[in-house]
Amino acid sequence: MIRLACSIPKKVVLACSGGRDSMSALEFLVRGRRDVTVAYFNHDTPHGEAAETFLRGFCDRQKIPLVCDRYVARGEEEKPTESTWRDARYQFLSSFGMPVITAHHLDDVIEWWLFSSMRGNPKLIPIQRQDMDVLRPFLLARQSELHSKFSEYPHIEDPTNKETVHTRNFIRHEIVPKALRVNPGLHNTIKNLYKRQENV
Repeated sequence: MIRLACSIPKKVVLACSGGRDSMSALEFLVRGRRDVTVAYFNHDTPHGEAAETFLRGFCDRQKIPLVCDRYVARGEEEKPTESTWRDARYQFLSSFGMPVITAHHLDDVIEWWLFSSMRGNPKLIPIQRQDMDVLRPFLLARQSELHSKFSEYPHIEDPTNKETVHTRNFIRHEIVPKALRVNPGLHNTIKNLYKRQENV
């Protein structure tokens, strides 16, 4: 089984995009007999519409509760950013009043650590968000491990994930492979940082 970074309560909300990561996390929670509600935040993009339709169909067939919300621009001229989407998404998730699970994994941690390191302040993704009840239990598991063990549920891919215009995707596709050439044991390095800093 996957080693968890923290325990998961019996009744939770899963922040779900419909992508492979969050659908694997949903499968994990359902197999573990958690009472799970799926929460989807639509960024009001063409893929956002497709993902919401996908999740509504899947959750209806599986009899899994689903709650959706949508990004609303403040004006016609506003151009949403990753930051404004994130803030609106967490505002939505905070409204549930119960623990929220995200599907962040060890590969996400490496991307964030590299990004923050290049800005002079290396950081790990916190296992628990301090200002609201958000838990990230999969931070010690590699993406490939999560996918291989929990792959029965279908998913929908965001085509922009392959684009390198956004910094996050550039780090994922261009910088991480080169960092792994320098240190093939980078995943273990990051795990050890958690052991020292978070006492996992």
